[in-house]
Amino acid sequence: MKFSSRIIVFTISCVVGAVLLVLLGGALTFRQLAFNQQQHQLRSVVEVIDGQLSVQPETPEFAQWLPSWLRAHNIQVLEVSNRGGVIYTFRELNYTGSSKNLIPYRYPLAAHPDFFIQIWVERPFKQLTYEPEAMLGIGGGVLIVALGLIAVFRWMKSIMHGAELLQTRGNQILAGRLRDVQQGSPKEWPNAASKAIEQLITQLIEARQERSRFDCIIRNNAFVDELTQLSNRTHFLNQLEAEIGDADAHTGAVLLVYLRGMDDVNYQYARNEGDAILQQSSEALKQYTRRNIDVNLARYSGDAFALLLPLSTLDEAEDTAAGLLKLLERIPLPEVAEADDFFYIGIAGYEYGDNAQLVIEQAEDALRVAQMQRHNGWYAIPRELSSSQTGKGSVRWRTLLQHVLSNDALHYYQQEVFDEDGRVCYKELLARITDYQGEVINAGVFLPWAEKSGLQADFDKHALKFAMQQVKYSRQPISINLNIATVIKQSVMRDLLQWVFSVPLKECQKLVLEFPETQLSQLNDTEMLRLKALNKKGIKLAVERAGQRVVSTQYISELKLEYLKLHTSLVRDIQVRQVNQLAVSSLVASCAGRVQVMAVGVERNEEWRVLQRLGVHHAQGFLFSKPEPI
Repeated sequence: MKFSSRIIVFTISCVVGAVLLVLLGGALTFRQLAFNQQQHQLRSVVEVIDGQLSVQPETPEFAQWLPSWLRAHNIQVLEVSNRGGVIYTFRELNYTGSSKNLIPYRYPLAAHPDFFIQIWVERPFKQLTYEPEAMLGIGGGVLIVALGLIAVFRWMKSIMHGAELLQTRGNQILAGRLRDVQQGSPKEWPNAASKAIEQLITQLIEARQERSRFDCIIRNNAFVDELTQLSNRTHFLNQLEAEIGDADAHTGAVLLVYLRGMDDVNYQYARNEGDAILQQSSEALKQYTRRNIDVNLARYSGDAFALLLPLSTLDEAEDTAAGLLKLLERIPLPEVAEADDFFYIGIAGYEYGDNAQLVIEQAEDALRVAQMQRHNGWYAIPRELSSSQTGKGSVRWRTLLQHVLSNDALHYYQQEVFDEDGRVCYKELLARITDYQGEVINAGVFLPWAEKSGLQADFDKHALKFAMQQVKYSRQPISINLNIATVIKQSVMRDLLQWVFSVPLKECQKLVLEFPETQLSQLNDTEMLRLKALNKKGIKLAVERAGQRVVSTQYISELKLEYLKLHTSLVRDIQVRQVNQLAVSSLVASCAGRVQVMAVGVERNEEWRVLQRLGVHHAQGFLFSKPEPI
């Protein structure tokens, strides 16, 4: 019930109650007055009889005129008695009513203590008739009260409508839709409270934007090189250790790009010319990473860059080195620099379970070998990688993935996510496929190839359809990782909204869609509105791989998110990495009161204890549960 309706109902109840009490009190008072008047008349009759007995005690002559006088006072029965009995009786013979309805009165005689009189009369209102004219006063009063109430209620409703508008805006603020209600209606009341809320909302939005910028500054100082705006050595090593420790990654390669002549350039032209070459080199390397978003690029040292190529073979890494070398050789160099003896690349492969420091040392050894050639080039440390999945080739991958889709051979595992009290928050679905040799392949391996083959959307639609079926039978919410480009397509949005309208709200609220942070941070306003539409219908949204790249966290203010999942590179060995702790603290502060932060890849109690101390209260990893087939 609206606030104004509650006020109106309360006021009506009070006024009607007051009117009824006045009427009831008046009726009771009038009744008592009537009885008092009747008793006063009867006392006068008794006084007359008592006086007549004093004048003529033996032979009272008033018996001749008394009946007429008693009838005039509407007395039906009268008895004069003493100790010897009744000495005089009067009874109205024309009375047609029941004697049971008569009211008895008993009066002693003051002048004759041995005598008393009993009188029976009708009730005072027995003969009263309620004519319409007699009710005009009461009816007019009730009408005036009703008209007054209507006028007051209309005035009150117009006043309270502004309070209702203010309350509606308050509910939207509590629901997290700050930007939608930043400006209130001019009809809101009280007006001062409305303007104060507008001012506070503006300040809060600005504070959140400032918090997002501050968070970027913290992570930039921790993980980003100031000159090239690339990841620094610390962030690169975090990413490398996370990839090596990820069982889904299987294999990959590290490339160290060294600019050998930078010392001569800095000595001859000061640091400005050298910085220009470093910036041009970083831009050339970025051109490659833009075509392949899975590659992690960093400034490894003053005159060296590093690239991390997940799911790559050494042959593919050498092809990448050749392409990079062509881009770098296009950079104009000063005269002091030897263009043919300036750029060198060292390549080292890795697989799951390797030591990250040993991989870096192998890449540095390969870089030294490449420099011995005295001509721009690269060298790869020879190594046989044990994974049979990474080097299938694009054609073989496409054939396998099309076979999986056509035969509906995609199957799923589930991994539980827990809070700090050990309760299951939801279950995440993990896709798996099986190759021709019967080996199970994780999503981290085949999905990048699905994207390169143009089959990413088909796999996402299959996963989304499966998740919508699972929420019907699951007690806990179900989450699924998706590419955001698939979900914001009109056809997929239409299917999702049709599903939302066809199932109960509780079932819809059990579906959680997870998107990578890098994709969410690049959405435009139209794409944001589509995600907000899903959110308003009850579908929950989550962010995964948060912290993998240094991006703005403004999307946290734009969307109503349920969870923010930290990337494994921030979680692994966080108890000994102060920089990672600083980055996690910054992200937790950005999400305070809005999003629940979750750690992914927790494998040791030491990591979990530090994460809890930093404000992370949800976790997923082998420390708590392992993926199980559905």
